[in-house]
Amino acid sequence: MKNLSFLSFLSLAFLTLFCVTSCSDKSFDAPDGQVKSKSEKVHSTVSHDDTLHADVDGTYQAQANEYLQKIHAAFSSTPGREKNGISDYPGYYGGAYINPQGKLVVLIKGESDKERKNITKIIGTDNFITMPCKHSYKSLVKIMTDLNEFKLNKANASKSANFNAYALVDAQNLVIVELDNFNEKKIEEFRKTVMNSSGISFERSPGRCILQGALKPGCPAQVDAGTGSFAFRAKRSSDAKEGMVTAGHIIPVGGSLYENGVKIGTCSASRQSGSVDAAFIPINDPVTYFPSQLICNTADVLSTQTSQPGVGTVVNMRGTTTGYSSGSIISTNASTTTAGGITYTNLTSADYASASGDSGGIIYTYISSTNTRPTVGIHLGNNTIRAYFTKADLALSALGVYRY
Repeated sequence: MKNLSFLSFLSLAFLTLFCVTSCSDKSFDAPDGQVKSKSEKVHSTVSHDDTLHADVDGTYQAQANEYLQKIHAAFSSTPGREKNGISDYPGYYGGAYINPQGKLVVLIKGESDKERKNITKIIGTDNFITMPCKHSYKSLVKIMTDLNEFKLNKANASKSANFNAYALVDAQNLVIVELDNFNEKKIEEFRKTVMNSSGISFERSPGRCILQGALKPGCPAQVDAGTGSFAFRAKRSSDAKEGMVTAGHIIPVGGSLYENGVKIGTCSASRQSGSVDAAFIPINDPVTYFPSQLICNTADVLSTQTSQPGVGTVVNMRGTTTGYSSGSIISTNASTTTAGGITYTNLTSADYASASGDSGGIIYTYISSTNTRPTVGIHLGNNTIRAYFTKADLALSALGVYRY
């Protein structure tokens, strides 16, 4: 290739938290999202006292996200799919993001009144900001696609060993490549052997993405190997069987899910490849062990509506160890190779805090104006300075399940 010219379980979700019904004394709605008896205390590195915080409200960004979705719909037949529709984006479009004031910023290559009018026609308003840029979104997506192909080709293992994370960062109109060994010599080596493009910028890597299931002796044995976090409840498309969704690296197909030592389900689908790290575990007795929509340790209901918010949007995370954290989306097209050697593409990266045990946790937004919390994704892991999550829509499709 031509230098490529370019769980107890899991706190979170607990949305899923298995809420207790009047006829049941079993619940997945344990204080930290883990399956445990009501008498057990929560031990965590951060407080799970929800009186100390509130979900970060994204109402001020909701309108901008609606505009952004209209742009995606106009330029791409199926936004968020694993393989981005490169040819669908016009040459003048450089990407878009939501600024700290909640306004949509559209990047225009060779900005002119004509291009702005085109965007205005698509979204139905001129209530957005335009900024000039150097690179078209189409060219940046092409760079990501070529880098993914290069990285996933085992024949290039030696040449790609020094870069294990890269992302299309809309706000910078660049693809940022992180180099483990970061110096001018290695940058030049990348340009000669991998890809030489003005659309690429380089940064020092903070380390590989660490998957965050707490697979340690002494951790609650919620799955055969350890514990993680729940994301949300779902039903299997083939037979409407109720169950829970978590991270794929937490539990393999055939793996068992437990509550207080009782086996309550067996994983029927688990994926760790492409753009998806997710698993589905049907619950044997969903009456006794009720998959709930309530977010862990709260009375807040997770919406069955899924969402793919844009760069700059604030998101909330719930996980077994961290409990609650929030941050802003950095990239909606990020690739990373984990410490275990699996390369994921088309992930979303954000700057919320997370820790070991949070894998599988729920990522959601909060819109106070409608009191809704759309389902956004499933936490995968972090590399100390940014977190990564699987888009909920892609996970649902890959697992053959749907929200309810």
